[in-house]
Amino acid sequence: MENYYLRIKEYRLQNNHTPEYVAIQMEMSVKTYEKIENGMIDLKLSKLDRLVKILGIKKSQIFELEN
Repeated sequence: MENYYLRIKEYRLQNNHTPEYVAIQMEMSVKTYEKIENGMIDLKLSKLDRLVKILGIKKSQIFELEN
């Protein structure tokens, strides 16, 4: 199974957002956000809801499997 955090980074890059921008919008430190993208910490559901709004995607898009 592909790790969801890789998709988070892909969508962030597609939207031309910096880690700093997303961290500010998520009300967390840049270090904490970078740990999410690196798979070092998991997102709480409430933070995931906020993140998908920032990225303009649906939650299901993060967890989709590629064929």
